[in-house]
Parts: sequence; structure tokens; C-alpha cells
Amino acid sequence: MAKDILVSILSDDLFSLNWMSMLIVRDWRTRVFTEAGLINPLDAGEVESIQYVDIVVADLDSFVQNTNLFHNLNQYLTENPSLIVVGVGSRIEPLFFQRIPTGNIGGYLIKSEISSSLGWAVSFAYEGSLVFTPGAHQAAFAQGYNSKKPVKVVKSRIYPGMTDRQSEIARLAIIFSVGRRDLADELKISDQWSYGVVSELYEKLGLNELAQDKEAIIAYLEHDPMIRSHMNEILAELGTSRKARDLETLAFHILTLPEIS
Repeated sequence: MAKDILVSILSDDLFSLNWMSMLIVRDWRTRVFTEAGLINPLDAGEVESIQYVDIVVADLDSFVQNTNLFHNLNQYLTENPSLIVVGVGSRIEPLFFQRIPTGNIGGYLIKSEISSSLGWAVSFAYEGSLVFTPGAHQAAFAQGYNSKKPVKVVKSRIYPGMTDRQSEIARLAIIFSVGRRDLADELKISDQWSYGVVSELYEKLGLNELAQDKEAIIAYLEHDPMIRSHMNEILAELGTSRKARDLETLAFHILTLPEIS
């Protein structure tokens, strides 16, 4: 990416706010610019700061308790007409497609379907795609929603060949970046053994070889050609970004890579 994607995360639920913020921060393409709730009227500082933001990720579950949600979002759009709004929710909120201008909608993601792949979805929306998870895409189609943007339907993938225990270790150690001592406590194993199980996971994923061979990463992802162009740009940054050189961060991006259609 030529620049970090500046993201404002809006949610009245602390758990959802923390979940979305963690995934955006962990992705080397995106940066959390502001975090805010939507229940209260926007203050002057929030409205002013939105001028610098590229994308708003709005937790639409907040609408149940806050009927001012769309009014507040449209205040943001008044200050930043080019702002992209990505809706996220545990279910579909039809008013999103009626109250947000079509040109500003970047997509709609069902939380259970996007899971840990939020950063990828945000990057696709920033690049000009309309990003849906499968359930959201069906709902938008049923409502007759139309847009001139190209559509990407994404969902979090399950890494093949991993046991339930390996998947849990990957979730804790790579997705949530839990420290090795805390990981040991969670798994009820010794500190030394926690380092070993993560190393085995890296070997299982082939990450040690991938980190040393950029061409191997492309070959590894060749089964999913739609994301190769995105990976080429990310790989070009490996030589200059300290964060991108980190093996755990590389593992994070591969493990969170969604299925795309």
C-alpha cells in the first residue's frame, strides 16, 4: 500500500470495539485512527477528526439501542464526502442500505462470517470493491441493492489439515498475539513447551520457508488467484517494513486470508 489505511471504528459494545480494533491494528495495511461509540451525539473533535479518515467500520448492532446511529454516520459524511462506510453486525440491518448514500457504502460484513478476516475486507473496500460476506450479499440482493462497484464476497477460511488444538493455538498465539507465558497458562503447559508448540505450528504452516522465499508465498497462494495481486503489493513491502518482516505478522496475514468469490 502507498499509505496506511486510516480506519475509524464505531461501536457501542466494548467487546466488539476491542475485537475490531485488535484485528485492524494487527494488519500491517490498516491503522486505527479513532475509536468511538455512537450512542451519544458526536462531539466537535470526533466530527473534525473524521476528515482524515479513509474508512469507517460501524457496528450496526448498536442500532438496536441507538436510533441516532445513521444520523451520526451521515454527519461524518457531511464532513468527509469521500468517506467509505463498512457496516458490521451479527445480523442484517436493512436501513443501512437506505440511509447511507450508495457511493459511500464499502460493504456489509456478518461478524460470524468475517471472523478474523476483517483487515482483508477493509483493504478490499479501500481499493474500491463492495465487500460482502455471503449472508450479507444475499440480503442486499434480496433488497434489490445495486452499486456500480465491483463486488467481492468474502468469508473467513478454515486452514486445512489443522487439528482443533492447533487451530486454538493459532487463534491465541497468532491471531490474538498472546504472549508465550500467557499461552502456556491458557494451555496448561510449561513456558518452554509453549515456544515449542508455536514453532511446530509455524512448521505445519510452512511459514519458516515462506518467510525466506517470497516466490514460495505466491506459489502457496496460487490456488486462490483473486488475491495474488494484493499479495504482490504486500510482499513488496517486506524489505522495508519492520512489522512486515515479523514472522508472526506474516502468519497473521496468511491465517486471516479469506475465501473470496
